[in-house]
Amino acid sequence: MPTELEAATLRIGSGVPVLRYTRRHISDIGRIVEVAHPIVRRGDTTIVDFVIDLDD
Repeated sequence: MPTELEAATLRIGSGVPVLRYTRRHISDIGRIVEVAHPIVRRGDTTIVDFVIDLDD
């Protein structure tokens, strides 16, 4: 559930769930080049779609 600040920032009620996640961009040599933490989105309307490359 959102903190008071998150609810105010997102303009949602205290009963609306939120999704908190960290986004990392990793270079082709494995070096982390960007981090965004935390990203907070409404949990009731956010769609998360991941593509995970499993090639070695």
